[in-house]
Amino acid sequence: MKYFFLIVILFNSCNNLESKKNINKEQKITKEKVIKNISILRKCGFFKSYEKLNDYEIFEKIHLERKAKYAKIFEKKYDPGMELDEFELACIDKTKAIFIDLEADVCRENKVYTKVIKAFSVLTNNVFNPKRIKENWIGETGPIEIEFELENIKSKFKPKYNDDWLDEIVFKVCEKKIKEKNIRLVDCLGDSQYGFGQSILIMRLTRKEQNILQDNFNWKFVE
Repeated sequence: MKYFFLIVILFNSCNNLESKKNINKEQKITKEKVIKNISILRKCGFFKSYEKLNDYEIFEKIHLERKAKYAKIFEKKYDPGMELDEFELACIDKTKAIFIDLEADVCRENKVYTKVIKAFSVLTNNVFNPKRIKENWIGETGPIEIEFELENIKSKFKPKYNDDWLDEIVFKVCEKKIKEKNIRLVDCLGDSQYGFGQSILIMRLTRKEQNILQDNFNWKFVE
C-alpha cells in the first residue's frame, strides 16, 4: 500500500473533510439507525465476541462499555451517549478495524511502533502473532530499530525518525507478514475518496464483506 501517496492526498482534503463532519454532526443519529448499522456490520464479521446477543442487546452492551470507559476517564459517572455513525461503530471492533493517526506522538518513551504491531496482531485474531517485540532507540531522535519474532523467525526493520509521525515501513512489514497468512486487509476511505485526513483505517474483510459495506454505507476502499 502506498501510504506516502495517500498521506499527500489526505492532507489536501482536510478542510473539506472537517466541513463534512460538521454537517453530519447536525444530523441526529437515532437509536434505530445505530441498531440497523450494527446489523449490517455483523453481516461483515464485526462483533463476533457478542455473537450470542441480538442487535438490540449489542447496542446496550456497547453503551454500557462506553459509559464505563468515560467514567474512568472523568472519574465520575458519565454517559457519552450512543449517537455513533457507521465508522465509529466499526472502529469499536479492534479485530476487524484499526484506525491510526499517523501523527502518533512517536518518541522513545511511547513505544508507538510496538503498539501498532500489537494492534495488527489483534486485527488478525492473533493469527499474525509476533513475540518478543523490541523497540530500541539510540537517542531521542533515533536511530530506531524494531525487532520481533514470528514463528521463531526474527524480523527487523529501521523506521526513520520524522518528529512524532509514524514511518510507513511498520505497515508494510506487518501487512507483508499478514498477507503470507492469506488474510485480506484493505484501506477504508469511508464515504469520501479522500479518506480521513492524516489518519488511516485498515480493515480485515473478505471480498463479500467489503461489497456489503460498499453497498450499504457507500464506503470506498484501496487494496
